Amino acid sequence: MTSVYIIQSDILKHQMTKIFKDDIKATFKTFISDFVLKDKQDRLAQFLEKEKNWWKLKNEFHTSSCFDLKQLVEIKPSDQYAEPIYSKMKELGATGDCVSLLDYLDNNEYQFYLKQKLTDCVGFLIETILYCPKTKVGYFEGGHAKDRYILKFN
Repeated sequence: MTSVYIIQSDILKHQMTKIFKDDIKATFKTFISDFVLKDKQDRLAQFLEKEKNWWKLKNEFHTSSCFDLKQLVEIKPSDQYAEPIYSKMKELGATGDCVSLLDYLDNNEYQFYLKQKLTDCVGFLIETILYCPKTKVGYFEGGHAKDRYILKFN
């Protein structure tokens, strides 16, 4: 009888994971439509559809050139540290939780506490997109020193 419960539990866990993965994919699609330049949206959305093309999507986010400039909030050089970025994001409505969209593409854990994830990633020049889907506020860091922005959907 115990093995039946384990199998049912595993099936339920798989179904829940699939449902959440569908949600994160939908969140990523919404992010693309809200923040990426119109002429690049279809291309990026197509890369998202097939896991084998996710590396291409990550390459597109090496710099901020794919973003709609109206959605980017500049960060002064003196404020390009986790604490001031976190404060500004909270001021713009960010919640305490976020998803790391590029960690998702690496098949890694992608749900985090915003403050902790900012502390772990700001300034390392590793492509990063942290996003609070409920408030449409995020953080982008590209692979270049001056390529850091707060994202706010207007």
